[in-house]
Amino acid sequence: MDYRTSHIRMRFSLAGIAVLSASFVLLLPEGRSQTNKRVPTFNKDVAPILFKNCVKCHQLGELASGTPLTSYEAAKARAELIKQKVASQEMPPWPADPAKSLKFRNDPRLNQREIDTIVAWVNGGAPKGNDADLPPLPKLEEGWSHPQKLKPDFVVSPPTDVHLPATGAIRYVRIMVKVPFTEDKWVAASQTKPSNPAVVHHMALTEVALPEGMTPSDVAQLSHQMGFAGAALDTPVVTTPTNPPKPDMLAIYTPGSTLEMYGENNAKLLKGGKNMYIVFNIHYETTGKPETDRSRIALWFARKAPQHQLFRVNGAGETVLANGKELLADAPGIKAEGTAFAIPPIPPFAKNYELTGITAYMDPVTIYQLQPHAHHRGKDFTYTIVYPDGREQTLLSVPKYDHRWQMAYELETPLELPAGSKMVVTAHYDNSKMNMHNPTPEKEVYFRDMNQSWDEMFTPFIQYSIDGQNGKGEAEGAGGSQEQKEAKAGRLGIGEVVGCLEARTDGKWMLTHGSQPALSDTQSTTSAALRQAEARPLSDQRYLLLGVNIFNPSSHRGGKVAVKGVVIPDANETRINVTSLQEAGAACAP
Repeated sequence: MDYRTSHIRMRFSLAGIAVLSASFVLLLPEGRSQTNKRVPTFNKDVAPILFKNCVKCHQLGELASGTPLTSYEAAKARAELIKQKVASQEMPPWPADPAKSLKFRNDPRLNQREIDTIVAWVNGGAPKGNDADLPPLPKLEEGWSHPQKLKPDFVVSPPTDVHLPATGAIRYVRIMVKVPFTEDKWVAASQTKPSNPAVVHHMALTEVALPEGMTPSDVAQLSHQMGFAGAALDTPVVTTPTNPPKPDMLAIYTPGSTLEMYGENNAKLLKGGKNMYIVFNIHYETTGKPETDRSRIALWFARKAPQHQLFRVNGAGETVLANGKELLADAPGIKAEGTAFAIPPIPPFAKNYELTGITAYMDPVTIYQLQPHAHHRGKDFTYTIVYPDGREQTLLSVPKYDHRWQMAYELETPLELPAGSKMVVTAHYDNSKMNMHNPTPEKEVYFRDMNQSWDEMFTPFIQYSIDGQNGKGEAEGAGGSQEQKEAKAGRLGIGEVVGCLEARTDGKWMLTHGSQPALSDTQSTTSAALRQAEARPLSDQRYLLLGVNIFNPSSHRGGKVAVKGVVIPDANETRINVTSLQEAGAACAP
């Protein structure tokens, strides 16, 4: 057989196959593709996915109410957009980088089977299917999202609506609501919700005590007359052990984060008493038309005291570096919210302004939740732990931070940290024209107290417990003097030393000719402390410095430096997990 004959026969055979295939397609039942695979339908296949993962936001009264997905008609009208967002994994939103982060129990991302189902449904014409296959919409108990459908034990809201203008600046709204309980309550879960999500940028709730006989009206009147914030007249009721006297945040609302489940044997404390108040601190934004809002919080109480009391605070506010330069706590200027530092403003058109925050832990702690918070110029966040043996571990990487969707990342397995560990959070800000959310790239951007939307914030929240404490915040089994209690709890201290900075051949950094550690109650330093350090004599101590690269040690090599950090005694060598490193004179001359 020659090539031409063979080729003709092949073409004939292929033509025959094509005819047979066409005939077969005509015989396919409705809802089947040419590959004999059933096309997914909305009622049977797609609705369960949307109802489980999407409608908590894509429904009336919620954050994404403008694109509801609660019915076939609504979903079909947006079928191509749904396919695009799901296939690209833009929806459900999950800004964390899974390859560079730990696992989180509230990760809402769809699995590949769910993605493929939605894509196949859209590609197949988005059929509805049988009405009998449609599952019921998730039922919310009085609008709340408790997974067990439990009614809240207590709901708190301001007494009246907040009326907002169409345009203009709105100062933080501070509303106090009386706690009606005489006894303490342990909060096992909470959910904070605005009635109008379009106008609430974020919201923080704390508990305070007013002086005997004083009311919220008295506070407002005195604040107006004397020209200071009402917070100066009240006292935080629950403070954070690692950052006293900063208040524990009872709850936080940001777009994308409302319900908090604290886990078995964990709870937050709501103190009872006759003059206790829950404070709503609300940051509103205008929309171009008059608006109203009445935010509220639902609390579910634990039936017994927990094993672990949870606290929430800025997780990296004890030391701050701006573009690699460590800030001094006594530098003049307005202190940035949640820190003890006047953070320099972001220059006009700056593309990659960097802030790094550090907090070391003298006690063993357990981390449960991470929640980065910034405004329009926030670009990325990274949380890292430096352990007392020098190991470093990234907990969370958010490479594309978006202020419109701010997650509270709940660790699948709470992370236990030994005493002497250090949290380091690095964030970048984009004040350039390339940032589509940037309203004024030509202006400096400030970090202030009680920020407006056009200001910025550096608030990498964490939620944690102090290991070895009971539900009253006391060391379990600790008795005797304060020193004995701290020793039993495994507590370490912050030390301040001076010495000569040297690099080892293995790349690690040592402090040689070091002084004896002087105990300190702060992790950062001041200009006054540095002047004293210059006069301190050197000695014969050696220290291995941990987590020091963020301070650019190469620029101080061979010089006399003042170092602060957690001092970690060891039989072989004393280590310091560094929280501050500054020059303390000229070249080192021991």
